[in-house]
Amino acid sequence: MHFGVILPNYGPSSDAGGIRRTAETADELGFHSVWTTEHIIVGPEGVDPYGRVYDPLITLSWIAGWTRRIGLGTSIVLVPLHHPIHLAKEVATLQELSEGRVTLGVGMGWHVDEYEFMGVPFERRGRRGDEALRVMRALWNGEGDFDGEFWSFHGATFGPVPTKRPEIWVGGSSPAAIRRTLELGDVWHPSRGSDAAAVAAVKRRYPELRIVPRVAADGVDAMLEAGADGAVVQFADDAAMRAFAAQHL
Repeated sequence: MHFGVILPNYGPSSDAGGIRRTAETADELGFHSVWTTEHIIVGPEGVDPYGRVYDPLITLSWIAGWTRRIGLGTSIVLVPLHHPIHLAKEVATLQELSEGRVTLGVGMGWHVDEYEFMGVPFERRGRRGDEALRVMRALWNGEGDFDGEFWSFHGATFGPVPTKRPEIWVGGSSPAAIRRTLELGDVWHPSRGSDAAAVAAVKRRYPELRIVPRVAADGVDAMLEAGADGAVVQFADDAAMRAFAAQHL
């Protein structure tokens, strides 16, 4: 059973002190991991709460420097908004510097304005995201050749190749997200749009599939009863985190 904590790296009151306090408390209480959220630039629809977001991988790199045990995850990185070779380099570097503590949670995104501002087509983002994951897995496996629809390379050298490949946790609640998890990921990591009934249905169909949803603290027990293999939890405050740890850890 895996229990992680969503860090307050986003929202109007987010700051370094709050992120550090939450990460230190999670580490002290024995949680398995801490998780950052990504949005890069948003329009009016996304301002609350994503108008202020600390970069997820830089934040985790900072945390890696003063922790030794706790896992470091993204919930989620918006893969189609990144060049996959650059993202593969960033994640591989963090994986090596943190001695194998990274989990890459990925998603395709929902905010049309963000794609427009970044100059990336919103349409076909799923196909771009799938290929990006294949690019990253190829590079992490030490492969020097790749032929794709969006990216190709031949005779390439990439390093560091991570000693332990980071797990890929796939967000999203659509059939495409389930297919993506089965083909390219390691864990299904649903959040918005997936309740306990949806988790139970997927678990019945794919009993070997690991499912670790992102969920508020009051929804964890229902997810576990539905067959989830843990939860990445959003806590209202420090007291709620401590109460949860006393019951579940």
